[in-house]
Amino acid sequence: MNKEIAIKWYKQARHDLEMAEKNISIKGYDITAFLCHQAVEKLFKALIALQGAKIPKTHYIDELGRLLDINESILSQVLDLTADYTLARYPDVHDIVPYEEYDERTAQEKVKKAKGIFYYFKKHIKLDEIK
Repeated sequence: MNKEIAIKWYKQARHDLEMAEKNISIKGYDITAFLCHQAVEKLFKALIALQGAKIPKTHYIDELGRLLDINESILSQVLDLTADYTLARYPDVHDIVPYEEYDERTAQEKVKKAKGIFYYFKKHIKLDEIK
């Protein structure tokens, strides 16, 4: 059962990452940042399910990453995406209007970091079995 759940989470994670990248072309840079966070969150939840553990009900991807015992270089990438869960969407959590804060360069960097996290886990944990 956990493998089936993991597959669903992983498929959605890949879709979110694809949509994040596509939003750059329509200047949805804030949406790109949020979807990169979502993609990594769902990837981590897929991996937790694949391990047979209960998926935590949290959006803090740094906490999820620590549960997966990720290395420090990957954790630094995760930490950069963590705040985007709220900063990219809510104008009352900071002194900014989210869509005005993000630009193309920032959005591209977020996608690059999210892809790097996916690559790390694809390389180190057998995700080949999840199609």
